[in-house]
Amino acid sequence: MVLTRSDKLPVKHAGVIFSERILKRHEISLTDAAKYLHMSRKQLSLFVNGKSDVSIDLAKKLEISTGISAVFWLNIQKYYDLYVARND
Repeated sequence: MVLTRSDKLPVKHAGVIFSERILKRHEISLTDAAKYLHMSRKQLSLFVNGKSDVSIDLAKKLEISTGISAVFWLNIQKYYDLYVARND
């Protein structure tokens, strides 16, 4: 059996996923989310716009606030980084 790699699958930055699936779905403002996560609005804005990566600290905060494991957030970031690296 031969496996082929597909770079055509949609890959999204962890921050974009957080924005779409948590903030927008639950109508949470960026300002309120930043306060809840104990981070600046600017930092969170960079993250949800795909301009900064999820760190271990942020992944732990996301786990506490969303109930979605820190490993999930870190893996999403890892897959996104690999996708970008393959397509540079």
